[in-house]
Amino acid sequence: MTYNYRNKSCAVMAIAVLLLTSAFVIGLSPASSRRSSIHPVAQQNRIATTSIISSPFALSSKSSDEESQQKTSTTSLYDDLPAKKPWTFGILTSGFPPQQLLVPFVKFVTFQVWRLMMNELVTHDEQGRFIRESFQAGNNPAPLDLDGSYRLYLGNPCPWCHRVKAAVAVLGVENQDIPITMLIDDAEKASKGGWILPKPSEEDKTSIAEELITGDLAGVYNFCYRDILGERERYHGRCTAPLLVDVNAGKIVTNESNEIMVLLNDYSRRKGSFADTTTIDLRPVGMEEELDKATKYWFNLLWNGAYRCGFATSQVAYDEAASDVLKGLSEMNDLLASRPYLMGDAITEVDLKNFAWVTRHDYAYTIIFKSPGGRIAQYRNIAAWVKRMVSDYPKLLESLDMSDACGSYYRQLFMLNFGRIVPNIPSAREWVSAL
Repeated sequence: MTYNYRNKSCAVMAIAVLLLTSAFVIGLSPASSRRSSIHPVAQQNRIATTSIISSPFALSSKSSDEESQQKTSTTSLYDDLPAKKPWTFGILTSGFPPQQLLVPFVKFVTFQVWRLMMNELVTHDEQGRFIRESFQAGNNPAPLDLDGSYRLYLGNPCPWCHRVKAAVAVLGVENQDIPITMLIDDAEKASKGGWILPKPSEEDKTSIAEELITGDLAGVYNFCYRDILGERERYHGRCTAPLLVDVNAGKIVTNESNEIMVLLNDYSRRKGSFADTTTIDLRPVGMEEELDKATKYWFNLLWNGAYRCGFATSQVAYDEAASDVLKGLSEMNDLLASRPYLMGDAITEVDLKNFAWVTRHDYAYTIIFKSPGGRIAQYRNIAAWVKRMVSDYPKLLESLDMSDACGSYYRQLFMLNFGRIVPNIPSAREWVSAL
């Protein structure tokens, strides 16, 4: 998962404003407030104890001295103060500035800085609703050449990449047919966006252009658009994954996940027919319109609904998105009560797209995005569908490193997780077993 940090200087400026404001507020407090202090009531509570007193109706042969000693014995409910602890200014315990002024002022400044950072990260409308822009590269790509040389760039944390990797797993597209470069999400090292490339293999070094296997994903985009960019000019669009590249031509085929899945299914279908073997068809002929409608429907309710919750900058925007997510979960659960897969008796591309969303719901969307609905285990039919998917297609479990995928949201979206704390996240296999 990666996002474009547009105009990084604005984000830096926002943080600087917050720091300067904090320094200003701290400067108003008297020197005495800059020492750690414990309120008398808090001190009393810290040493408060629970007396262990025997029932007056209990029979006992203990002496009065033993009873007296027992009555005065205590057990503390609190921890001892550490020998070393973080240094604080003690602003809230000093009484100056008055809390009635300090708290709303700090809340206001913090909110304004947070909203500025959110607006730099993604696009919003005037009501604070998250707007997902299209950053499509490539245009109406032709069917893939069975003898062509292609490469997929995928990132494990990204759900749009996961659906593509899930299609590769289910269709059985071999790595020698279309190799996959697994990107690393590291916005601090990337020149643009958040994806960097792993260390290339020795074989790739001798057969592929250096720009396609080293550096970051932005470098891949720059190289693929070299014919239309001026000297030293950089690609100005968003450098997103998934990305399908024609390695021989050094051109982008497409970076749209739906198109990539269609191309992969067609590639697998033609290759399977040529080899006279039975192939899985994720997009059966005659169902294209129905599948596209289902894709749009679940996108609005669930796939984009969770992101609309997480990136909302107003309560109204969040409430609208949360309502859609709840509706989507309920309808999906009801639909799966009467059929094994979302579109009927056989697996389709819609199942894989929803699988990528569901696997992130419990440990990413419900927590960091505040997406409602509880755990997937609460939805009996959805849980059964997940188990059926991985039972019928075991390679689906290999398509996701769940701990890394969900953990990326906490590591990279720092404006939603200032403390940078990452919760305990199970593996995909452990998660499915617990459903």
